[in-house]
Amino acid sequence: MGTLTPISRKRVKFTAKKQLAGHFLDAIKANIIVILYTVFQTFLLLLHAYLLTVAYLQDGQILYFNQQSSLFSTVITSTIAMIFTWSAKWTIIDYFQKPKAKIRWRQSVQAFQLAHFFATAMLALVQNILIFLWSLLVIPAFVKPFSYSQTYYAYKMDLLFDRQQKSLTDYISISRRVMNGRKMELFNLELSFIGWHLLGIVTLGLGYIFIVPYLNTCRVVYSSQVFAQALQGGVS
Repeated sequence: MGTLTPISRKRVKFTAKKQLAGHFLDAIKANIIVILYTVFQTFLLLLHAYLLTVAYLQDGQILYFNQQSSLFSTVITSTIAMIFTWSAKWTIIDYFQKPKAKIRWRQSVQAFQLAHFFATAMLALVQNILIFLWSLLVIPAFVKPFSYSQTYYAYKMDLLFDRQQKSLTDYISISRRVMNGRKMELFNLELSFIGWHLLGIVTLGLGYIFIVPYLNTCRVVYSSQVFAQALQGGVS
C-alpha cells in the first residue's frame, strides 16, 4: 500500500465543526437513539458510583453489585447498540453525500429497515462475536475494535452505490486492510475526546446531547479520509 499519509486530528475536528455549523438539530436527529442510550448509561454509571460511595461511608464496606450476564446476552446487547450507532453514522454519511437534503427522524434507525436489517444484524453480530473472542486475549482486546472500526463505512458505501461483496465478512476484511498502520492514529483521535467525555459526566449525561453528534461526525470524517486515501492507494 506504500507510505500512509497521517490524518490530522485537528483537520478532522475542524471539518466536523464545519459540517455541523447551522445543522446541529439535524445532527441531533441523526444521533437521537445513541444520545438517549449514552445519557442513560452515564446516569447508571453515576448512580452506581453514588451508591458505592454512600455504602462505604456508612458501613466502611464496598457494596457489591452482581452484574454477571451470559455471553449470549452480552453479545446481543452489544450488537443492538452497534446497529443503532451504525444508523447514526450512516445518517451522517447521507448528509455528507446530500447536504441539502433534510434529515428525518426515521433515519436514526435506518439500519433496522427491513430491506437491509438481516444483513446488517448478521454483520454486526459477527463483528461483536469476533471482538468478544479477541477480548479473551490481552493485547488483541485493545487492538481489534480499532481494526474492525471501519466495517460500517465499507458496508454503507456499498449500500449507497448498489454494490455487494461476496461475503459479509469481506466488509470486516476491508476494514482490517484500510486500518493497517492506522490503529494507533484512531486510538489517539478517540483519546483526544476524553475532555468531552468528562464534560458529559459532570453534566450528569446531559452534555452528551451535544457531544455525541460532534464525536460521531468526527468519526465519519475520519472514516471518509481513511477510505479516500485507501482508494488512491488501490486498497478495496
